[in-house]
Amino acid sequence: MANLSGEPIWYELLTRDSAVTEPFYAAVLGWRFTDAGMDAGMDGGTGGPAAYRFIRHAEGEYDFVGGAMQLTPEMLAGGARPLWVTYFCVEDVDAAAARIAQRGGSVLMAPFDIEGAGRMAFVTDPQGIAFYVMRGLPDMDSPDIDSPDIESQVFAAEGSHDGRCGWNELITPDLDAALGFYREIFGYDTDERMSMGPEMGDYVFLKAGERTIGAAMAAMAGSAPCWRFYFRVPDIESARSAVEANGGSVIFGPEDVPGDEVIIMAHDPEGTIFGLLAPRKD
Repeated sequence: MANLSGEPIWYELLTRDSAVTEPFYAAVLGWRFTDAGMDAGMDGGTGGPAAYRFIRHAEGEYDFVGGAMQLTPEMLAGGARPLWVTYFCVEDVDAAAARIAQRGGSVLMAPFDIEGAGRMAFVTDPQGIAFYVMRGLPDMDSPDIDSPDIESQVFAAEGSHDGRCGWNELITPDLDAALGFYREIFGYDTDERMSMGPEMGDYVFLKAGERTIGAAMAAMAGSAPCWRFYFRVPDIESARSAVEANGGSVIFGPEDVPGDEVIIMAHDPEGTIFGLLAPRKD
């Protein structure tokens, strides 16, 4: 397995109405949405099947950002809601799901197989924040899942501005408890911290091996606990204009961040939160 435990290997948009969200993200990030040729939700007890779509960032064979799925009426009635969610790599999905339950998390969808992709489970941490754990097929010919080639992975920590995710941020109501949980489940190194002042507390970096995949911070008043994802764009002002011109709203920023970059936080037309990340202009 090329990816380390805890590395993000897929991103997924759950939406009420793909006819609303697909044109929005296409305008903001230049994404293409293509049929995946499969159904999703069939084995998880969430009211499937639901048609699954690939999100692609460029022309090419391995140009994935992730996937998108329109929630069925049964899923919505069962409590599903629009959100962005990630899949974290694990060696053994069943063992990881069992550890998550033992450590106070929840298993929303017990481990199941998707033909041609691998094994996965939909879970939450002890604070109720949702994510998937996944193991791609060992013989999968799919660099987006198991390739060490950064140009074909869905998470691009640096050196790319083509719509892939560049940062993963955990917003949690109990920072110390969350850090202990993710250290145990994924083996994250959480020793590096940056103070954001007495009101906001520490910004704790999350490292899978030598690779920093993002950071965790305590939720501020009015902030919903979640995993937040920042997608890369070449210019933050152009992206901001596209958000506002296509039915979304900017709720924070532009704000300079370390690494000579700038971010905004936004809602898409369904109110789903996401971030954008770009190089800082002189």
